[in-house]
Amino acid sequence: MAITLGKDCQISLDGGIIASARNVTLTESARTIEVNAYGSRESSSYSTGYECTVSVELNDPTELGSAFTRMHTGTTFMVSGGVGGFSFLAVLTGISESDPIDGVVTCTLEARMTDRRLTRQ
Repeated sequence: MAITLGKDCQISLDGGIIASARNVTLTESARTIEVNAYGSRESSSYSTGYECTVSVELNDPTELGSAFTRMHTGTTFMVSGGVGGFSFLAVLTGISESDPIDGVVTCTLEARMTDRRLTRQ
């Protein structure tokens, strides 16, 4: 069994690798609904689709590039990387900055898949 370290993975946004990424979380999850018949306590869950999200924490604020413009205009971009080989079209849903008094400044980008064409590399 091979063990892959996070430092050996890369995250790419629109083909540009984010060199200062210090933590990346790629998530794929199913969407479900619960249905229960009238007058019954029994419920059933059904899958209605899936979604992917990515959270990228980075140290270099200059790597944010056009992130603010992308968020305000809703411009989509390609996300790819990780040991699982994620690749999907996404829209930026959040940008945050953390400025700890005694720590390293970090910026976090949050994005969500825009269509259902998740591919594996």
